[in-house]
Amino acid sequence: MIRRHPWGGLADPDAPPPPDVVILGLPYDAGVCFRAGAAQAPRRLREISTSSPAISEEGFVIHPADLRVQDLGDIAPGDGGVTAAPGGRDVATPGGGEAPVAKEAAAREYFARVERAAADVFRRAAHAGRDAFLLTIGGDHSVNIPLVRGFATGFPEGFGLISLDAHPDLFDTYDGSPLSHACPLRRALDGSRLRPEHVLIIGTRSYNEVELDFMKEKGIRFVPARELDRIGVEAVMALARQRLAGVGKIYLTIDIDVADPSCAPGTGAPVAGGPDSRQVLDLVRGLMDALPIRAMDLVEIAPPLDPADITLILALQIVFETFAALARKRRGRSRP
Repeated sequence: MIRRHPWGGLADPDAPPPPDVVILGLPYDAGVCFRAGAAQAPRRLREISTSSPAISEEGFVIHPADLRVQDLGDIAPGDGGVTAAPGGRDVATPGGGEAPVAKEAAAREYFARVERAAADVFRRAAHAGRDAFLLTIGGDHSVNIPLVRGFATGFPEGFGLISLDAHPDLFDTYDGSPLSHACPLRRALDGSRLRPEHVLIIGTRSYNEVELDFMKEKGIRFVPARELDRIGVEAVMALARQRLAGVGKIYLTIDIDVADPSCAPGTGAPVAGGPDSRQVLDLVRGLMDALPIRAMDLVEIAPPLDPADITLILALQIVFETFAALARKRRGRSRP
């Protein structure tokens, strides 16, 4: 097996700056409410990314000259924090009954560091007079909370958000926490920069009544997996273009459980009836080609729950299709 630099050979540490894509790993799964394991995803996805060249499924070769990729490594939770142990149980912390308080404090401290790192990516890019694309590998979906906050600081004029997910993730709190992986889209809407009409959720099939009521009240459009299968990917692309017309900056969040468990078994909360790998890849490619997406996270990949690495293989292809879309857009641009 040929060993390359990570990410299909594109993340050469000696590549000249500035980067077109910045990759950040967030090995964190303390926000889960069921099965943990997503903290292992950044390391495992990097490992398998060295075994394949960066080529799209249609044969588009992504050359380092077309797309400069910088991997910043991981932001790991602090030693004093509380992380979720395999099986979803919390690691014991000093203080006994104060563990939930300590866990919340640790989450807030970690999220503050992630938010600063995300904001810094766009601040440096703006200083260099360039666009930058931030690709983050989680981690559970709660890491989207600080990532969106950091993203928003770079675009005070507002932005749009598309979520590929089996769940709406619109709880205000879950198990007593506002920082659960069931809450990221609700937290994204807490500020004024993201308007509900600029949110689109695709692939849903597991809900709570409070989430359905909230989407109805706020006018949030969601496309259930069954509707996606009925109308097809092209119709969903048309809806996305219509929904986000005029929005100049868009954040894409991909929970791997959007895919059917037959295609992505390694995730903490799988739900039957999702799109297959073909549809997921077509969705990602279509969204990247059609819309001004400036950041993406890929979350809820839990390698311990998938010994055959099926989920990681799908995730890596999502990354390569994303790179290909970015390279196609940039190929016609002159470099400084």
